[in-house]
Amino acid sequence: MNLSTKRVKAGLAVATSITLMAGAAVFAAPAQANNYKIGVSNSWAGNSWRETMVCAIKAEATLSGKVASVTVLSRNTDAAGQSADIRTLKTQGVNAIIVNSGDPSANNAAIAEAVAAGIKVITVDNSTTAPNTTFVANDQVAYGRVGAEALVKAMGGKGNILYMRGASGAGADTDRDKGFREVIAKYPKVKVTKEVFTNWDWATGGTLANQLLVPGKFQGVWTSGIDYNIVTAMTTKLKGKYIPVVGADNNEFIRLSNTLASKGFTGIIVPNPAIVGGAALKVAVDLLDGKMVPATNLLSPKALTVKANKADLASRYVPTQEATFSSTLSLPGYTTFTPAQLFRCKAPQDSNDGGR
Repeated sequence: MNLSTKRVKAGLAVATSITLMAGAAVFAAPAQANNYKIGVSNSWAGNSWRETMVCAIKAEATLSGKVASVTVLSRNTDAAGQSADIRTLKTQGVNAIIVNSGDPSANNAAIAEAVAAGIKVITVDNSTTAPNTTFVANDQVAYGRVGAEALVKAMGGKGNILYMRGASGAGADTDRDKGFREVIAKYPKVKVTKEVFTNWDWATGGTLANQLLVPGKFQGVWTSGIDYNIVTAMTTKLKGKYIPVVGADNNEFIRLSNTLASKGFTGIIVPNPAIVGGAALKVAVDLLDGKMVPATNLLSPKALTVKANKADLASRYVPTQEATFSSTLSLPGYTTFTPAQLFRCKAPQDSNDGGR
């Protein structure tokens, strides 16, 4: 990814609002104030979205002035491997662990051990069933819902959908599917005629699009974020007769939505900010400071189109970043870093940026 040395113009608009969901709050007593040690357990390495998430944690920790170090254990592993990583962070004496879990329940024992040791555990992006944790994420049910509503509108309330999901069994995929189906059930003239899983893999999504896209077969495509290569496939498979596509705030999808709007393409962008990691860091610090924090903290997305949000989408494209870069760069109320600080991706122990 291109985070480390790139700069972009400031002031990019944000299309997420912050909603604190009702639920039991988690209360933590202050411990080692202004010298906190944060651990991060990430179950999927080498993925642009996850890398940006980790960089947001580091950048926000640096600017907080309250975090001494961030230790990241990030690798492609199974539940046993991630549980081992959580236990390693516990033995290293961290005060809080931010976990993006690969399984909703398989890490519960390791998380419970951390909680019993007085460590605050914040789950980010993917929820777990472990008790006594705090959840911070993009609202994935809403992601499915608002994208589906916008797609049905773009289709004129009728037609066939190619439904391209994420990974079967993943919490985010399950939640998005729930929101999507809530909407589709209201429109009897809209049918899901093909459902596939991309496993959030760009090559898989592109292959499926090239196999399945046939002129007249579908009137819309809903994707779980594997998006821009679907548009590219339309150029050849549909001979440029574009149909609406729901995607995320991926850099290239935004570019194509902007540039192809004049040719009849409707790109529906539903932001899924990777910098939710920065929000998780702020929640971790608040807990360690002894503040009351809701047990569930969700970012609520809005669907964006060039027709309705032209200036916003024009400002979101970041030419110095890669195609898969998640282009939301600020979450008011949660993050304080600049784009340059995010791209440097420096933890407090490695950075000259911070407030310590």
